[in-house]
Amino acid sequence: MKVGILGGTFDPIHNAHITIAKEALKQFNLDEILIMPTPYPPHKDKNKITGNFHRANMIKLAIGSLDKIRFSDFELNSHDVTYTADTLHMLKELHPENEYYFIMGSDSIASFKSWYRPDVILKFAKLIAVKRDDESSKKMDVNISEIEKEYNTHIGILSMPAVDISSSYIRCNSYEAIKSMVPEPVYEYIVENNLYNNNNNVNKAWSINKIKEDLESLLKPSRFKHILGVADTAKTMAEHFKLNPNKAYFAGILHDCAKYMSDSELLNICYENNIEVSDSEKKKPDLLHAKVGAFIAQKKYNITDPEILSAIRWHTTGREDMTDLEKIIFSADYIEPGRTKQPNLDYLRSISLKNLDLLVYDILKDTMDYLQVNSADLIDDNTSKAYSYYKNAINENKEN
Repeated sequence: MKVGILGGTFDPIHNAHITIAKEALKQFNLDEILIMPTPYPPHKDKNKITGNFHRANMIKLAIGSLDKIRFSDFELNSHDVTYTADTLHMLKELHPENEYYFIMGSDSIASFKSWYRPDVILKFAKLIAVKRDDESSKKMDVNISEIEKEYNTHIGILSMPAVDISSSYIRCNSYEAIKSMVPEPVYEYIVENNLYNNNNNVNKAWSINKIKEDLESLLKPSRFKHILGVADTAKTMAEHFKLNPNKAYFAGILHDCAKYMSDSELLNICYENNIEVSDSEKKKPDLLHAKVGAFIAQKKYNITDPEILSAIRWHTTGREDMTDLEKIIFSADYIEPGRTKQPNLDYLRSISLKNLDLLVYDILKDTMDYLQVNSADLIDDNTSKAYSYYKNAINENKEN
């Protein structure tokens, strides 16, 4: 069978989703389409996403009378954060006779190379790109060409007219305004269960592509190249240490999101929003870009995941007993491929996929050695404590 997979949060499913499924069936002569909701994206607060029960019910209502389009709870029943590569691998093992087609919108195509194991996705499925007749079309052509060239693949094009419907609009507007945007049974379900109307889910987290476009316009080219290097390095490290690579990539892209600000702007944001400023930060306000970066990630880009925000917050100074994601962003900032001036880079990169604590300790040691010689008065208290903490941790491991 030729099976198409249309994934997403579907919060809620709407008419554009149905149109995509119908057109994919027709244009690619598929035998069926699976509407497969994902538990929740890595950069969003799962408490702000409608529960699996309601989202699944709305999908079932939307496709109840449609031929060859069916609901799949495969990812909902797998685990909290599901990677497309794992889903396709498992599906192919369960149904080796099937030929899978994974349907992607423009945002997904633009960020595909940053996904977890794109090579595995392409091994087990063919990609179908939903190409709308609007201003995003030319940019999508470039993204498709890059993917096809890098992975030696061919991406199918699903052509359809631009449809101005989004789940985020539905979630934050009146019932009357959204009535024509969802199938009638879905609309009735939303009203009956009092979903979305007058809730506080107005602010949607920015997509990774939109964040990158915004930061490219704000940061110097060298700084923007740096954050891309940090994001790629963090993603690789996260995959190796069995952490969520999507969170690591988001944190890497956002870690320097306040770097374009002047010292006075950084200080003003801190004073206006009750963000603590240490003595060393008063002397060198540039150090505040980490704290302010976490603030901006939450307030401007609507990122609510506490692990991502914390990794941004501590990427400059470090702290005692960091989480693994914090260690990865702290380290990736120091060793990404664009760095050339830091000491011992070859050694640090050689251990980056072996021992996170040793990597963090050696980076902190190099940092402390440099600061004690050049700027002893600017050593942040958190950096000193982090250095002592990881020095003790490494020594204890040696003794054991």
